[in-house]
Amino acid sequence: MLGGFGGILHAQTADALIKKLVEKGILTQAEATSLMAESTNDFNRAFAAKTGMPPWVNSISFGGDFRARYDGAYQDDSNTGPGSATEDRQRFRYRLRYGLTVNLADHFETGLRLGSGEIGSAAPSLGGSPFSANTTFNNDGSRKFLFVDLAYAKWKPKDWFSAELGKMNDAFWATDMVLDPDYNPEGAQEKFSVPLNDRHKLNFTAGQWVIYENFSATANNENFDTNNTIISPNRDVYLFIGQADWSAKWSEHLSSRLGVAGYAFMNQRDISPALESFLNQNGASAAGPNAPAFNPIIARGEVTWTFSSAPFFQGHFPITIGLEYVNNPGASDLGSAAEAYNVGWVLGDAKLKHNWQLTYNYKKIGAAAVWHGLNDDDFGVNARGGTGVAGHQFIASYHAFEPLWMNCRFMRTEQINQPPEVSSEQTRVFFDLLWNF
Repeated sequence: MLGGFGGILHAQTADALIKKLVEKGILTQAEATSLMAESTNDFNRAFAAKTGMPPWVNSISFGGDFRARYDGAYQDDSNTGPGSATEDRQRFRYRLRYGLTVNLADHFETGLRLGSGEIGSAAPSLGGSPFSANTTFNNDGSRKFLFVDLAYAKWKPKDWFSAELGKMNDAFWATDMVLDPDYNPEGAQEKFSVPLNDRHKLNFTAGQWVIYENFSATANNENFDTNNTIISPNRDVYLFIGQADWSAKWSEHLSSRLGVAGYAFMNQRDISPALESFLNQNGASAAGPNAPAFNPIIARGEVTWTFSSAPFFQGHFPITIGLEYVNNPGASDLGSAAEAYNVGWVLGDAKLKHNWQLTYNYKKIGAAAVWHGLNDDDFGVNARGGTGVAGHQFIASYHAFEPLWMNCRFMRTEQINQPPEVSSEQTRVFFDLLWNF
């Protein structure tokens, strides 16, 4: 691993020196290009011989992040009814992720990332949460767990096509109402990008994700649900997801993006009740014969206007307004519980040091609009995310130092589609310090 650092540092040092010689007129650009190629080839041969790395390994890079978080969940005094939380909770938590990316010959890439996390209390055998690498400071300084967060192989033979296999970052353009940004699917996905011209581009993305492997060596019978469909203890559960989106740059200041997506399960009702308990999210279950079908259609649009400058901000200043809408035909008999929408705006961009970003969203997520095994696990009630919730979200971000971001997230939410005797409202606050390295 350390040899990989040496390769990167050598390349950066040699290239910088050669560029400086070109600037001083000692070398021509043609001589510099030839020298850099020769230097790289010589070093790669020596590096491979020294480390035992195969010659098809082009480079290895390392990186990760550490986040410290205050998490406060405050329940309303008026909360009443079965299952409605009444007690506040405050936690101090951390997230650590660290990994490597290996670039290989013939346009291949492999990656591995380890992450912190906690074992689920409802079903410990299922591992760590699919939504989060958070770990709570707890239990008298006890040793904490590390999990495989990413493990994938990627092939990108052309700029317009890529394919991945393994445990990956999801490749889809969706808000956290549909896909939690920390959800790393397992299976395969592919992406096609088609530039129409220098201002317009179409993207097509597909995913084939493994949700649950069902297996019982002693199963010898089949059950039937209310639609007389076979429910077998040995039918694995898969999710197929597809999206098409169009991005456009209309002028120096105006750009937009529009997309439509959908997903559908294979053998959805064979999801294990143990998995549903493990997820521990609000909303309608997808398991069992009486569960609604989850095959939602998702539409999303954004428009961005970029100003040349703004007070207390470096560089161009973007303002984005957006809307995402979901309708799940599989639960149409449940009325508004099959619909969801997310509307909001973003001011600024915190990528550069000393820059800031403000985000606001209002979300209303019907209990059966999307499956709660995929969407945000923080926006909800009873200190859980999922569906069957509505409310406001504010996020403020500031890039304080090159490696350090400061973030504050405020959520004011309430349970919807609940019985009349149930009232559940919550205020949740995160304060984060995030270091990238």
